[in-house]
Amino acid sequence: MLQDASIQIRHLPVSDLVEFLLKEALRQHSSDIHLDPAEESFRIRFRIDGLLEEKYILPKELGPPIIFRLKVLAEVRTDEHQAAQDGRFFFQSDKERINIRLSLIPTYYGTNAVLRLLRKSHQGSTLEDLGFNQNHCTLLRNIVKKNSGMILITGPTGSGKTTTLYTLLELLKEKPTSMVSIEDPIEYAVENVVQIPVNSYSLFNFSNALRSVLRQDPDIIMIGEIRDRETARLAFGSSMTGHLILSSLHTNSALLTLNRLLDLGIEPYAIASSLSMVISQRLVRRSCSECGAKNHLPKKKNCLVCRGSGFSGRLVIAEVLEIDNYLRDLIRNSQWTNLSKLTEEGKFLTLREDGYQKVDKLQTSMTEVLRVTYEEA
Repeated sequence: MLQDASIQIRHLPVSDLVEFLLKEALRQHSSDIHLDPAEESFRIRFRIDGLLEEKYILPKELGPPIIFRLKVLAEVRTDEHQAAQDGRFFFQSDKERINIRLSLIPTYYGTNAVLRLLRKSHQGSTLEDLGFNQNHCTLLRNIVKKNSGMILITGPTGSGKTTTLYTLLELLKEKPTSMVSIEDPIEYAVENVVQIPVNSYSLFNFSNALRSVLRQDPDIIMIGEIRDRETARLAFGSSMTGHLILSSLHTNSALLTLNRLLDLGIEPYAIASSLSMVISQRLVRRSCSECGAKNHLPKKKNCLVCRGSGFSGRLVIAEVLEIDNYLRDLIRNSQWTNLSKLTEEGKFLTLREDGYQKVDKLQTSMTEVLRVTYEEA
């Protein structure tokens, strides 16, 4: 099947071949296209519901013209082969205009390309749509009503942190406030939010942008990611002076976020005073609703929605830790041992416990939950 499809498309003109790949990726609900040069071939893979699937293996000679076509579309240098490049372009599908982000990097066998497909249809999701349970939705809607403090969303790359941040921004748009986001890069345009692109490798990075933004009288600031001590210090300082800050951080659990903040040089009193909530999340594949994969086994090998996998789309499993007065006292007094006992005492759902509840509701499978929470074992 893979070989037959590859033979069919290799004779297309390069512009038509690129257009075919984009349309096919969208049809299969892919989030990314990976174009990988090898010694004797040019491999094309789609990331679907978080997992990479090999789709086409083309002759290696097709690699350079495909990459050249993508460079032209993204308006980056076509004569640069020894340095990484980033660009973006729009692609008009049958139903919508897709924003495509292109990343190019030189490798031993040629230029490797990854395309991120950013659909506007992914915007406007509710917390329920993302997969948060009803208790978590209530906690989140209550916390964003506050006028100051900090909400942190944590998890590894690809765990849906940015989507959750955008969804919270949508909730906050109901308030008559000045909202600013600082992002690297901007993935979606959000109405009534001043969005500022930054580059961590240039002088205009997160910390410098945040200093400038604070002089423009914002009420709510979204920082795409806290990556260094300076940004962390400025963010916490801003949350203590009447701003509501939303941001993300790379940690494996809600409680480990507190240790990470200490590593970034934030004092316990500042964490206790500013931090309002920590959300640690992962994405699991969602059971296909079309073929009703009972017991998480595909019932229809020819299901057009899940392609026989038994899964279609993804949903969030999450830990949602609200920093209440009891926790503030523990943090302020550096009683980290007592904090680690919260999971043992059942004070909040761990990632796996939230996942198990979704397994019970046939929303996903046990294998999926264990796959994305392996580091918790």
